[in-house]
Amino acid sequence: MSDTFIKAENGSLLARIRLESNGYQRIYKVNGELVGSYNPNTNTTHYPNGAIFCRGNALTALLNF
Repeated sequence: MSDTFIKAENGSLLARIRLESNGYQRIYKVNGELVGSYNPNTNTTHYPNGAIFCRGNALTALLNF
């Protein structure tokens, strides 16, 4: 697993994206709350409840919801 950190222009941490060993990516807010996930096998981004948000990897777009 590896993490990528998303920061605001002022340098404050907004979120982190965790790359899982199976290729899935999950995005978490600073407080650890799951924001969504990306499934590379189906090329879909999902809300935390599993519903499809869109096709493609749009994890950072979920931060606006």
